[in-house]
Order: sequence, then structure tokens, then C-alpha cells
Amino acid sequence: MQRVLNSYEELREILNSAGRILFVHGKSAEKFSALRECLNSLSAEVFNFTDFTPNPKLEEAKAACEFFKAQNCVFLLTGGGGTAIDVAKYVKLNNPEAKLAVIPTTAGSGSEATRFAVLYKDGKKLSITDENIIPDYVMFDPELLKYLPEYHRKSSALDAFSHALESFWSVNANSQSKEFSREALANITRMLENYPASYDPAKMLMSSYTAGKAINISQTTAGHAMCYRITGIFGTAHGHSAALCNRVLFRWLIENTKLDVLSEIAEAMNCNSPIEASDKFNAIFLRLGLNIPEASEHEIDELTSSVNPERLKNFPAELDHKTIRNLYREILTQK
Repeated sequence: MQRVLNSYEELREILNSAGRILFVHGKSAEKFSALRECLNSLSAEVFNFTDFTPNPKLEEAKAACEFFKAQNCVFLLTGGGGTAIDVAKYVKLNNPEAKLAVIPTTAGSGSEATRFAVLYKDGKKLSITDENIIPDYVMFDPELLKYLPEYHRKSSALDAFSHALESFWSVNANSQSKEFSREALANITRMLENYPASYDPAKMLMSSYTAGKAINISQTTAGHAMCYRITGIFGTAHGHSAALCNRVLFRWLIENTKLDVLSEIAEAMNCNSPIEASDKFNAIFLRLGLNIPEASEHEIDELTSSVNPERLKNFPAELDHKTIRNLYREILTQK
């Protein structure tokens, strides 16, 4: 059972009794004064691992695993976004007795709540799913979000929004996942409608966590299946790419299905109809000022062939090759 920690003092008590600790983190962790103060006060020995890239490679995660073993570590701590958490999760996967504590420094991936991790092998996405990699401890420090660049603050929020949205309409959704989705979608919509004035770091962290708990049950759907290669080709952040896809997929579902869940989504977004909710999502995206990449015919072909059919199975309507291609034409502008 995962435990949510309320303070650095609680974290300090756990770490002091943990033994040798591997701290997996990005370079920006040097700025996290409260976390650094906590670590510097420990009697336990802490080893740092930072040698990984934004889309972490399998060999980088393996190196972290080898370092963990070489230093005789018994506890994992990670402070970072989804990338750092995924590397730590891989170490946990290969050292199942180790405990894992996570301090998210972005509010979007929800990885602190899930059994999923993503690594890359030979440039291709490698999905890992294992109940044992759900972190044992999680702590939220809203102060850490102030170090997040503005673009990544926006794209992370859209990632959490996409998790809540996709989880809601996933064929794997149940009453519990829908409750998580409903709560996250309502809170994130309110915060993004009048961004940045209405953005609340503490509430955003909790909403991202709640959306993560939703996809941990239901998994993501077509929006995520279609967005990964957009990031690879155009360099857009993951949440930005997911939102590009989902704002078109939402309207497509409205126009091509009669799903009752679309009305539930509209209600969660404080809208009177699915069309109104779709329009609100689109207005939020445009308000945030994120660009829509231009794609060539060759790139549309590459994107269409890249879609993971396993993720499409969670989507509540069938998407064939021709439909996916047409959707990409709507998602992206044409060169």
C-alpha cells in the first residue's frame, strides 16, 4: 500500500532507517534546497545517479541498476519528472526488495501513482508494466514546480488532463477510475481556463496524482498511442503532443459515436454538452499558446504507421488505418 508523506521530516525518518540510498534525479535537483537540506542531514549514505536523457534509454536504466548493486544500495529515492521516475522504476523492477520513494518535480505524468514505466530501445518505445514498480512512498512539494520552465508547466498540465480524459472514455474504465478521472478533470479544467492566474501548484500536483491513479486502472488510449511519434518527429513535449491528439479525438468521438461517457466528461468539465466541452478543451489549448506543428506527406505516413495497436484496443471506437491518417491530417497542419 502506497503511503503519501506530508513533510520532509517524515521523509527524513524513513530515509535514515533505510540504509544505503540511490538518489535518481535530473541536474535541476541541485536547486531543490529543501530536498537537499533533508538529504544532507541524513546519517544514511546517499549515492547520486544522473546519467540519463529526457527519453531514457534502456541501457541508461540498466546502468542505474548496475550502479545500485555496485554501491550495495537498498533504497531508491527519485526527485524529478516522469523520466527520472521511470529510470528508478526500472531499478526497482530488478531489485524488488528495494523500497522506492518519489518526489515529483512536474505535475503531469502521474508516474508516482502507476505501475507503468517507459524506456526506449533502439529508438523504439518500450513499455513496462508491473505492480511491483508502484512507488512505496510519494511526497508532494509545490515549491519544486517553480523551477519548471513555463512551457513544461503547461505541457505537464495537459498531460494530466489527457490522462483524466482518456481514462474516462477507456474501455477499461470502472466506477473507481471514473471517480478519479472526474475529480482530476474538473480541477485541471478550472486551473487551465484562466491560466496562469488560476494555476495552483499544490492542487495541480494532487490532480496529476489523481489522474495517474485513474490510468493505473484503465490505461491510456488512442491519444497516447498516437502522440509518441509526434514528440519524436517535432520535439514537442509529451503532454503537448497528447493534447494535440486528444482535442481532435474528442470531437471525432462526438461526431462518430453516441457514447454516454461523453456527457459525463462534459459534466466534469462544467459544460452542458460534449460539444461545449470539446470547444472548451480547444479554447484552453489555444489560450496556452502552444504551437501546432506542420507535417509533410512523408511525416503523415510515418506517424500513421507508428501507432501502437495495443493502445488502440482501449479506445471506445475502432480506428482503421485510413481514419488514423485522416485524424493526423486534422491534428497537424500541412506543409
